Amino acid sequence: MDTMVQSIDNLTALTGRVAEIGPHPRLAGWDRVLMDVLDAGPVPGRADLLSRRAGERLELAVRHDLLGNAAPGATLRLRAKLSSGEVIAEPHPDEGDFTVRPP
Repeated sequence: MDTMVQSIDNLTALTGRVAEIGPHPRLAGWDRVLMDVLDAGPVPGRADLLSRRAGERLELAVRHDLLGNAAPGATLRLRAKLSSGEVIAEPHPDEGDFTVRPP
């Protein structure tokens, strides 16, 4: 018997400090970001699966072109979801939902 796993529609607002950035090993055009989560909170109307990660180091996939010239020490503010065991930043965020503040 095959079991399908239904993914929960989820989204969490995250703010964090970049520890490392590099090419994502599987997703072309995306980067793998290690980020120390400074703050996390729910997005209205969506399940919140990541707030418990506040205070932890989190690995997430972020579209390369969104990061611009972000470097370790930069602060990212974004919205991300947990999908198939991986944390993925919104690929096409609305204005103001993705910001990079230099160190």
